[in-house]
Amino acid sequence: MNQLTVLIRREFWENRSIFLVLPAVITGFFLFLLLLGAVASPSDAITLQVDIQSDEEVEFLDDLLVSGHLYQYALLQLDARPMAERVSYINATMQSLSAPLLFTLWFVILFYLLGSLYDDRRDRSILFWKSLPVSDAITVFSKLLTALVVVPLVYLVGVMLLQLSALIFVSMSAFGTDISAVDTVWRPAGVFITWLRSIGLLFFYALWALPFFGWLIAVSACAKSAPLAWAFGIPLGIRLLEAIFTDQSRVGDWMHDHIIPISFLDQHRPTAENAFSYLLSLQMLSALVVGGAFIYLAIWARGKADEI
Repeated sequence: MNQLTVLIRREFWENRSIFLVLPAVITGFFLFLLLLGAVASPSDAITLQVDIQSDEEVEFLDDLLVSGHLYQYALLQLDARPMAERVSYINATMQSLSAPLLFTLWFVILFYLLGSLYDDRRDRSILFWKSLPVSDAITVFSKLLTALVVVPLVYLVGVMLLQLSALIFVSMSAFGTDISAVDTVWRPAGVFITWLRSIGLLFFYALWALPFFGWLIAVSACAKSAPLAWAFGIPLGIRLLEAIFTDQSRVGDWMHDHIIPISFLDQHRPTAENAFSYLLSLQMLSALVVGGAFIYLAIWARGKADEI
């Protein structure tokens, strides 16, 4: 366990810019935009026309994110809606705030895993690391845990900070009015439940997309050059051959479902409820089996690897 902890810390030392600095910069930038919305003049609030649909068709006001009147306007809109619409509106807001960090996180994991074992062979540091009393399995698992558990939690802290800041700014607009910020903002937001669901969804996706992540680290362990080309070229080739010779796309669709985040979800059901219904499905079992096979391949290749 101590070896695993040290190896994960090593990954943070070597990738500090994308693991810590990048999410801090993105979070800081959007906090600055939120702050602009809090301090800008609300003098133009009355002239705006906004169409808010009910329940499933809440139109989140992306084009007004930095406008001076945003928080006061949002508070008035929430106060005029029933509880179900408040929940829908606030959930849409919180998802919008999480999108930039989660989108960046996906690419960070992609390029980190592709380079995690490949770079050690390219710069010949593998000779040093293999001289240490650390097994190849521990090395591979440390990189997977870093990418699929530790780094997502770091990015999720940034998401939580943005969401909490937005809720606080909206709540501050209730000062001097008869509107209750607790009933209008915080109760429908359910921030702690929302955050717990977000953590659960991140871990769920780590398992659901294990074939993709296992494939990336296997390519990183085996490729002698251009790991990105191998990582996407082979699956694309398989999909093309399947379409040519079978006139079907079952394998291609399966690969697509286990690469693109939440591509399989039914948009008419709550995200968490829909995702967790897949935990005991055959799709999840196949993901664990195929992902486990790729991870085993990465461990085996790491044991046989030398510098490039």
